[in-house]
Amino acid sequence: MNLIDALLPRASNPTGGSAVVSAVNTDGTVDISVDGATVPAACLEGYADRTPGDVVFVLPVRGGYVVINRFSTS
Repeated sequence: MNLIDALLPRASNPTGGSAVVSAVNTDGTVDISVDGATVPAACLEGYADRTPGDVVFVLPVRGGYVVINRFSTS
């Protein structure tokens, strides 16, 4: 087992689905909560007005995540 799997087992083996934004970073990325782990994620331009607490759709890319957009609240 490598170190990342020991520290973040679910985050190091990502699957598509939903996540919750826990922080918005100054570089345009966000931190998301996935199965109890907090990991950074890049965002597509369409996901604007990023806010902690947003429930977002994510896809795995190269061992990490990309946020596609937030789920609609209506």
